[in-house]
Amino acid sequence: MKAVFTAAILALSSLALLADAHISFRYPCPRRAPYSECPRPSDSEWHLVDYDVQSPLGTHNHISNPICKHSSSFAGIRPTFKAGETVQTKMSVDVNHRGGSCQWALSYDNGATWVVIQDHFQTCLANAPAGSTFTVPVKIPANAPSSNKVILNWIWNNNEGNRELYSSCADVVIEGTSGGSLSGVAPLFANYGPGSPYIPEKAVSGGDWGKKYFDARKPITVTVPAQKLKRQVVSEN
Repeated sequence: MKAVFTAAILALSSLALLADAHISFRYPCPRRAPYSECPRPSDSEWHLVDYDVQSPLGTHNHISNPICKHSSSFAGIRPTFKAGETVQTKMSVDVNHRGGSCQWALSYDNGATWVVIQDHFQTCLANAPAGSTFTVPVKIPANAPSSNKVILNWIWNNNEGNRELYSSCADVVIEGTSGGSLSGVAPLFANYGPGSPYIPEKAVSGGDWGKKYFDARKPITVTVPAQKLKRQVVSEN
């Protein structure tokens, strides 16, 4: 009976995603996502499933949700990535908005600070077919410190349509050096509330895609204490 109930919920979640959907991570799983590959909620947590996981977090004049939207994931095993590994991430794509500018960032302190590890400006996801699962390679830095509690975040400003910010946070484990630091730039959160930088639609702005804002991102270094990795489950942080 429970299996039938679970199957019914998954079917409803697919319909809900199609009703108001754009793009999100599918692998690694974003927090509280309803995708079949993701950790399942307990019997008392079904009301916490995020059926709107693909929608933007805000626009240039309004913030709808925090950058990671949820403070934690459902209990389950976090995927483990090795420092220096190229991860074949998968995006669940409803509409590609003619691409845009993507940033991928890591956080070792539950989203308080971020370090960008990869960029793809202007044409990111422009070739992703509507209604597809689209693969994007993301390389974990070779000097990334080890930690049982890391967030990998995908951040996207779309080229066409409403001026929006998308973000998709996934809880992961990094196997790298025991202790150390990771340096880069802090991510740009544009079109995310009235106090954020405004990036116009590229097609109607003479090609302005926000280059001056991306170029002005601030350098940042995060330091991670030495720690022993163990088999880790996603839990309340």
